[in-house]
Amino acid sequence: MLVWKESAAMNVLSQPRVYLVSRPSVDWDQVAAFLEDEGLPPVPESIRAGTDESAAVIEISARLCYMSYGRGRRDIGDFVNNLLSSKDGSVFEHVNYGFVFTGVSRSLTHELVRHRAGFAYSQRSQRYVDESDGSFVIPPAVERGEGGAGDEARAIFMEAAAEAGERYDRLADALDKSLPRDVFDSARDRRKAIRQAARAVLPNAAETKIFVTGNVRAWRHFVEMRGAATADWEIRSLALMVLDVLRSEAPLLFGDFSVDEMPDGTRTAAPMYSKV
Repeated sequence: MLVWKESAAMNVLSQPRVYLVSRPSVDWDQVAAFLEDEGLPPVPESIRAGTDESAAVIEISARLCYMSYGRGRRDIGDFVNNLLSSKDGSVFEHVNYGFVFTGVSRSLTHELVRHRAGFAYSQRSQRYVDESDGSFVIPPAVERGEGGAGDEARAIFMEAAAEAGERYDRLADALDKSLPRDVFDSARDRRKAIRQAARAVLPNAAETKIFVTGNVRAWRHFVEMRGAATADWEIRSLALMVLDVLRSEAPLLFGDFSVDEMPDGTRTAAPMYSKV
């Protein structure tokens, strides 16, 4: 059996961090001006969402389709649930939330960026950022392993991560000694060439950071797909963390998701209104 002592210099992460950094806002003066110009009832009578700006954006856009301001369902919860149950998903695309995720693996982001419609991404660059002191994300299955076999799995992972970090440093150093300086326009271009080559030896477990903005329809689809029991454990954990934030932030838009605990202690999520 492998025996591995964790190096204090190697940072191994097991949980992502989720930061909600942007949310929707409404310019109520412009909404009031629009209603007045159209001869419609003023804001308090036309928009039932009150100070809930995420729901207000959806209500304003949905009511515009039929010019039904001041009419129809008076309860905003009933109004939104009717949209969800009718799968009138286009109006949910007007509301955007932006997150910063840290402590996630490149493996996770390879899956995350497959969610294209309704998302925008800005990810930490391995070409520009020195990965000499980079972290690694331990896969949940390795983290949760028990007994002697579990210790062996962890030792194998730790050894592989340490070797990858060492090889990155060695390759970057060798390239720094071998690449001629006069073929680059600047020192920055040379550093970039070194790092973009050295990153080739880093594993999918290399930690990364990513800014993700998505509209409500896109986030609902992400949570539904990646919160399912069949999803990879790491991205499922992230999806549930996102859902926790969004259910608190916009309960009308995400409150139909139910969360269950699996026998292994992990969580899953499923919406009442699927594929909106």
